[in-house]
Amino acid sequence: MKHLIICLAASLMIGSGISINAQTTVQQSPAAPAAKTAASPLQGLQEIRFAVGVRGPVDRSIRNGSPEIVSLSYARYNQKGLGFRAGAEFMPSIMGFDSNFGIPVAFSARTRARSFSQSVRTGLESAAVGAVRDAVYGYEPSARSIAGDFLFGLFNRAELFAGLTPGYVFGTNTPYGKSYEGMTTTERTMELRRRAVLSADAGFSMSFRIWRFNLSFVPAVHYLLTNNFVSVTSTSPVSSTSSTSSASTTSGSDGTAKVTETPVRFQYSVLGALSFSF
Repeated sequence: MKHLIICLAASLMIGSGISINAQTTVQQSPAAPAAKTAASPLQGLQEIRFAVGVRGPVDRSIRNGSPEIVSLSYARYNQKGLGFRAGAEFMPSIMGFDSNFGIPVAFSARTRARSFSQSVRTGLESAAVGAVRDAVYGYEPSARSIAGDFLFGLFNRAELFAGLTPGYVFGTNTPYGKSYEGMTTTERTMELRRRAVLSADAGFSMSFRIWRFNLSFVPAVHYLLTNNFVSVTSTSPVSSTSSTSSASTTSGSDGTAKVTETPVRFQYSVLGALSFSF
């Protein structure tokens, strides 16, 4: 009887040990993948981006000179996709004046990036949906539209950003233009009232990621908080005398021209960018 009790006790102890070990294994087994999953988003939370494009006034009637812009920026995000972006940008000419240098700083929010295979699948689905849509509306699907839908579907990450860009305008160039319409002369001049620039910026980017590299399309709008550029338009009638014909700046009996000043506030920019995530 004593031996039977000892055997039963030993069996219970062994069974309890197996159960405890099994529970420990079950509890610990998800921990390893969880730690791995928690560590994987750490890749790609920092980014260096080089971008080139154009920037100019929203009002297309205003002369802009050479609108090229080049920028280099650094960005850092947390695992939720929130972060900041800061860098430097340079324009050889802005609004017809000499070079402009700026330091953009912005807060950013981006989505998680899909994998390459998911992006290709989404691109194929987008192309198929576009072809069916064209067929339903009676249009013959073209290779250009199918390719466009496919490329648009390849974008696997979106980002919104907003911030400020302090800068400085160099040089003394002044855009100048004159035109004649009927019996009037119109003279347009862009004046630089202040060299220090501060703009409020907002935009978004669509990116296609291959491994750690990202190809991005980055449109944005900019509002100049400082009164830097003023478009001055002077309109006067053309008068002639019996002896000679000449342009006059008189308008009516007071002998003055009609002058209109329009501050240039809103600008747009469109950039293409290549970045590296690490």
